[in-house]
Amino acid sequence: MRTAPFPLRLEQDLQDTLRDGARRTPHKKQELIRITLRRHLRSVIEQEAEQCGNARLTNLEPWPKTVLEKAYRKVGTEWDRLETAASRAQGKPDFND
Repeated sequence: MRTAPFPLRLEQDLQDTLRDGARRTPHKKQELIRITLRRHLRSVIEQEAEQCGNARLTNLEPWPKTVLEKAYRKVGTEWDRLETAASRAQGKPDFND
């Protein structure tokens, strides 16, 4: 399995707990972290997702679908023109910068 390093800051009490776990089990600290994530991460995600729920961030009603489609159509054509103008405004690339 391919792995990548991941910087992680831990509070002192978690570091103490990991040190104790490494002393009491045959696993290193990083392996204890991996085991804990494998066993419990999904349940923690589910618990946290339930707590925040689907609460709305604002008191504004969402736009109706037809209004959204019209806005995206308008932005789409304006964006194409903007990209074209920006591409033309750029000079030729100079690799001697």
